[in-house]
Amino acid sequence: MPMLAPRQILVVVHSRYFTSGLVSAIGVALLALGTAALAGLGAAIALGSGALTVCFADNPAPTRVKRVELLFTSAASTAAFALVSASQWWPPVQIVLIPLLGFCSGLIAVWGKRAQAMSFSVLFISVITLGAPAPPGLWPLVATVAQFLLGALLYTAYALLLAHWLRRRTKRQALAELLMQLGEFAHGLAANLTAQHGTMDGTVAQITALNDTLQNTRDIVLRDVHDNADRALAARLLLLLEVNEALLASQTDADLILQQFDATPVPDALRQWLQRIAAALDQRADALLRGTAAQTLPARLPCAEVIDHALQTLRPSQHSTAFDQARMALRASADKLQRITTLLAQLPQSAATGQPDVLRGIDLHAFLSPLRYDPRLLWHSLRWESPILRYAIRLALAMLAAELLLRVLPYHPHDDWVLLTIGVILRPNYSVTRQRIKDRVLGTLLGCVLVAALLSAHPPLAVITAAVFVSLALARTFITLNYRFTALFASVNALLLVSLLEPGSSFLVTLRLQDTLLGAALAWVFSFVLPRWEADDLRRQVQALLHALLGYAQAVLEPQRVSDLNYRRERKRIQDALAAAAGLYARMREEPRQHQRMTAELAACIAHSDILSAHLATLRVLRAQHGDRPPDPVQQQRLRRCLDVLQTCLSPQAAAPCTAPAAQDAADTATERRLQEIETEARAIARLSRQILSPPPT
Repeated sequence: MPMLAPRQILVVVHSRYFTSGLVSAIGVALLALGTAALAGLGAAIALGSGALTVCFADNPAPTRVKRVELLFTSAASTAAFALVSASQWWPPVQIVLIPLLGFCSGLIAVWGKRAQAMSFSVLFISVITLGAPAPPGLWPLVATVAQFLLGALLYTAYALLLAHWLRRRTKRQALAELLMQLGEFAHGLAANLTAQHGTMDGTVAQITALNDTLQNTRDIVLRDVHDNADRALAARLLLLLEVNEALLASQTDADLILQQFDATPVPDALRQWLQRIAAALDQRADALLRGTAAQTLPARLPCAEVIDHALQTLRPSQHSTAFDQARMALRASADKLQRITTLLAQLPQSAATGQPDVLRGIDLHAFLSPLRYDPRLLWHSLRWESPILRYAIRLALAMLAAELLLRVLPYHPHDDWVLLTIGVILRPNYSVTRQRIKDRVLGTLLGCVLVAALLSAHPPLAVITAAVFVSLALARTFITLNYRFTALFASVNALLLVSLLEPGSSFLVTLRLQDTLLGAALAWVFSFVLPRWEADDLRRQVQALLHALLGYAQAVLEPQRVSDLNYRRERKRIQDALAAAAGLYARMREEPRQHQRMTAELAACIAHSDILSAHLATLRVLRAQHGDRPPDPVQQQRLRRCLDVLQTCLSPQAAAPCTAPAAQDAADTATERRLQEIETEARAIARLSRQILSPPPT
């Protein structure tokens, strides 16, 4: 099980994830303990259950988005709670009701990744309520449901107030998270300047993680920009987007530089420069999280002087075209690293004073994810080809099988633990389901060991109560960071709560482990029911990647003048498309081998697409150095020719073959060399994409 380093622990403690977990735990504890003091234990359990259920959907987001999510979760979970509570009078009804609620919760996932939390909340209260006693009558049922709804709404109000109060802190935390991710990327680029290169799987993970962090940060920082402080944070994010672009553009020429400058101080100087940039990004992230001043990065670093000296003095004994190419690449790399250094030197001032002019003329909404919960999506998902409908049916069938099996087992399991394990493991993607099986089983095992050790010491009530609070906060903290830790702390929380509410319960730890293994086994079996394998989506994702690449190329190669807003929009699209394709590749690699298709070709296509986007970003930097002046007619004609090549190579409907010219002109300028590299990568992508898009053999 991965352990956290000391610095990682400090980062987590200062992060928005821990803040969210702590806020959730405090809210649930205050509502439950306050109600217990005023109205007794029964009312506290009902009201606290409402707060606990809704807290699972309380994830960092703009206030208006959070309001929709929490109110929907309050209403849907209350309806589920009422139905399951009423079914306690006729237990056979639960054989149909629980699978039906599982189906409905599965459909909620149609609204995307954030909706998974709402889906889990509905499923959580549906199965947890199975362990409650039957209501003594209709009016007690109505009162209990009303208390549950009150707890959900009180927690919603509390969470919205805290979200508004912590809004700016959340934005700073999101910016710090992006700084750390960029720092990891810079460390990776520095490591690539050695004989050892990263694997494709590592590249895919890096692309996916960086893009997810970028989009999360955009959605938090660029929403609700009301005053100068918000504008300062938004301006700082725009600077970081430029840093990200320059880092992406810096990954194109490492091999060529190493081949020609291997026995010189150049590779070490480049590596040191990237390490200084990575350290500066890490230090700024720490300073932003802790509210301290960031250290000043010198505008000119000693390693830059080493590279300048090498460019001026190093010459081969005989003229070499390869050396000339490497020299231009080194000059371009130094320019990009110097641009990053200059941008980082601006970051502390931009955060402190704000630069509202940076935002002038920029439509911030163009960079945000659509966080609308359109009810029509539910209707559109009700078709057999829909992966969400198949997931909902799969989840319902797994719940039905569990309900039938639990009634014939020789031992008395906690039905809710088995069903909840199925609910948290089964996901629309087989690869995610497989990983969550591992995380759930291992996390539960470690949690059981911790609880067994704690209870064997016979701690006082205050210690157990404190452990319940801490475990809830930590389970919420890691729910999107590392599910294995969430499974660990959720097991601790559940076992300690049962020990408090049911004193003298025996074999709790053993039952928890048995029920988890049973639920994991059922989830694994039903992951093969009505599956949608990643290969089914391969053509669509590759076509989307080609379309995004062509749009990005058109934005960069515009012969007259590059539109900055259009360029930023297309840059976001290509980053999203690359991350989507990389995610599909990673998930496909986790699927059974017989369901994998074109994995080697897809990996190569993603790698070449990443390199092509980096070349285009480099060309954008070269063009930006000329300011707003349009290129001369000869350069405009060359840009049009390059764009024609890319339209032929990257358009799936192109009739003409994408072939290399008989001979190419010598790359005597940095721009010409970059254009030739762009055309070469486009031809490689065309060859690979046509292999992927060709009909599978029958």
